[in-house]
Amino acid sequence: MWDDLSPHWGGELVLNIGGHPIPIQYWPDVYRYGKTCQWQGTKSCWTEWRDVVARYRQSTVEDFWKEFSVDGSKMTFTAIITELRRQRKNDKRDLVACAHQEFGDTFDSNFSYRKGSDTFVMSDPSAICRRYKELQSTKV
Repeated sequence: MWDDLSPHWGGELVLNIGGHPIPIQYWPDVYRYGKTCQWQGTKSCWTEWRDVVARYRQSTVEDFWKEFSVDGSKMTFTAIITELRRQRKNDKRDLVACAHQEFGDTFDSNFSYRKGSDTFVMSDPSAICRRYKELQSTKV
């Protein structure tokens, strides 16, 4: 379903072009090709599917449903998305705390950006996480 190389690919999808099923991973290219605004309406749905598929592929089917079941009942797609968002938010919070602890007094200088002639310290958790990962990858 996500890509045509996966063992889960069955060749049956919502999006077909000329009788050819299009794997979800290629949807952004297809929707951007025709009309520029068409992708805007589909993007958030596609992103949610991408996130669920990524988690699904991290382990076995049994482990996925063990994590995303409540009292023996499988969670709805919306509930899974909500749980994944909560987990990502917690992961970012932990990584930001780690960055603050690791960089200490030099945090402000390592996690800042310029806008015009002014310098600002990053406050967005996603931006801090990206910068932290960049700094970690260059640190060898």
